[in-house]
Amino acid sequence: MIFKVRIGLNIQNLRHSRGMSQEKLALISQVDRSYISEIEHAKSSVTADKMEQIARALGVDPSELSLPRNGSIALIEKTRLSAKPLAKINCIETGTELGLLYQWENGETQVALYELT
Repeated sequence: MIFKVRIGLNIQNLRHSRGMSQEKLALISQVDRSYISEIEHAKSSVTADKMEQIARALGVDPSELSLPRNGSIALIEKTRLSAKPLAKINCIETGTELGLLYQWENGETQVALYELT
């Protein structure tokens, strides 16, 4: 298994096992929610500093995020949902794109706002 896929699935599995949303993990770890999603879906590689912040928020040693876990990765990988963008979110005054509205396979929706710089 590709290393960043394993890390992402381990983070997702640990987060689920603790009943945490991505938003809650992001808040506790002080890592942007969209970056958490990118890590979990292996779209971004996690830096050592962010890995440490996420591990601390999950209550584990950072090394545990890269170790194979007891079959639970396969379960999460099989049940992982995907989302499709439904709409852009724009500022009323300037028209600047602020984020996207997504719909998950299970019908739930989620707003993902861009990080403002």
